[in-house]
Amino acid sequence: MLLWDKDNRSYSYYMEVSMDDIEWTRIVDYSKFLCRSWQDLYFPRRVVRYIRIVGTHNSQNKLFQLVVLEAMCSSVEKKSENGILVPEENVATIDNSACIVEGVSRDRNALINGDIVMYDWDSGYTCHQLGVGSIVVQLAQPYYLSSMRLLLWDIDNRSYSYYVEVSQDRETWTMVADKRKEECKSWQILQFDLIAVTFIKIVGTANTANEVFHCVHFECPSMEIPPPPTIKAETSKVELGDSLQDIEDENNES
Repeated sequence: MLLWDKDNRSYSYYMEVSMDDIEWTRIVDYSKFLCRSWQDLYFPRRVVRYIRIVGTHNSQNKLFQLVVLEAMCSSVEKKSENGILVPEENVATIDNSACIVEGVSRDRNALINGDIVMYDWDSGYTCHQLGVGSIVVQLAQPYYLSSMRLLLWDIDNRSYSYYVEVSQDRETWTMVADKRKEECKSWQILQFDLIAVTFIKIVGTANTANEVFHCVHFECPSMEIPPPPTIKAETSKVELGDSLQDIEDENNES
């Protein structure tokens, strides 16, 4: 089903089904999660005549706004825990209705557009000033995750330090990776105990070259072993830290 998604608002809800409109069985409960846009809901096969969707929260107002509802009997089997999907493919994608809710970039969705080649000194990454803000990814709905992968900007020899936290509501955060005391470069594969997630926050704490943290690509769960390094064409060398204000100005103008 499709939740109204013309802005960055999020919803919480639950879904119940019935045969007689009297006795109801709850099949999905996302009342403690913030969800957006398209929702893919799977549950054990059952006979249904009535479907009831009850909104419990809207981050912008007091209305629950549903655009599309489709119901079908699917032969596709999806792994789940406590009614929440455990994905086998990357769900932090534009096609899966993920979005970037915090972070600076010339392309709003550069971090999740799947491009791991076309980046340079000036574009193709998402960043934030060290000590100020973070990079936050919102998934469309809760998923149980135990891994993620990200690509730190790696055209020169610099290294970064950072940590990653996850949340269900963007208020209470749990740290799943702590790299604050490490010097990290290029591809990062992070593994942790299975946890229900709708928000991922990446916070840079150090950069050996300047005062900005740059991330090129993010995915969850981690899909593969990092590819070998590729030779990138040399471009006019603009210091990344110096171009941060230019990117922010462009975003404000748009």
